[in-house]
Amino acid sequence: MTMKPAMMNSTSAAAVDSERNWLWVDARFARYLTGWTTERAMGVDSRDRFHAKQGRSTARVILHPSDPDHRLGDRPISVYLKRHFERSFPERITGTRSPAEVERQNLERVRALGINVPEVVALGGRVAETGDQQSFLMVLELSGQGALNELLPGLERGMAPADFAALKRALAREIARIAAAIHRRNVFHSDLYLCHFFLDPALADRDPRSPRLALIDLHRAIESRFTAPYRRIKDLGQLLYSTEEVAAIDDRDRLRFLVHYCRYAGVRRPGLLAWLVRLRAGRYSAHNRGSGRGKRLGRFLSLWQG
Repeated sequence: MTMKPAMMNSTSAAAVDSERNWLWVDARFARYLTGWTTERAMGVDSRDRFHAKQGRSTARVILHPSDPDHRLGDRPISVYLKRHFERSFPERITGTRSPAEVERQNLERVRALGINVPEVVALGGRVAETGDQQSFLMVLELSGQGALNELLPGLERGMAPADFAALKRALAREIARIAAAIHRRNVFHSDLYLCHFFLDPALADRDPRSPRLALIDLHRAIESRFTAPYRRIKDLGQLLYSTEEVAAIDDRDRLRFLVHYCRYAGVRRPGLLAWLVRLRAGRYSAHNRGSGRGKRLGRFLSLWQG
């Protein structure tokens, strides 16, 4: 059965359906995708920032308008094309929606909380010859922005020490606000690593006390009240673990984040939360980098308790 998207706004989008394929394009970007089909999207060969893992791939694609309009300009746009060539076993068992549609709904859910996320340009799906559901999601590139873990070392070198310290304080507060906002609604990212927070370095350099972050890669996000305590610790453990190899981040930055998070999220037992998060982060570190590395994060817990 072909699974078509739900909850589309017909006033801002155009849809094309066929028996085994469906395609949805945001009307604002329709002139960049004239003549496109789901088959074409699934077959694009781009090695620009290409990454493939577990039956899915991501690549950067440049789109040109088919009918340049002097009022709108004729500049190309950059998008990220995320393709799902097979669904995981849990996805086959628990859901009827395609992975692309799941991520689109996650993006809109998080955007509704006042959090910046990439704009959806198009998505589509098809039934492959194997009978499996395949799908794609196309999102607009966050122009001028980069992953926080990659930007911080350069910002540290290029900014005055006082400005960089102010930026880190503001970032700790903003990351805490974003994490608490989704967690209060029982929405959990499930891949809440620092690389999924994007920042415009030029804006941060001009105004280090008011950075504006975007959250990306929400294909694994899940809404769950029943498993919320476990998923909160998992998200925060991933975030703490992902800061371990960023030299510009120290334990005081981690502590500052947790203080803000507990305040925004209304955590009643912050000491217990800190211990559980450190334990989870240590497990990630031990699993991925060797059994001794998780001990480095113990300083964070000692600082919190002190």
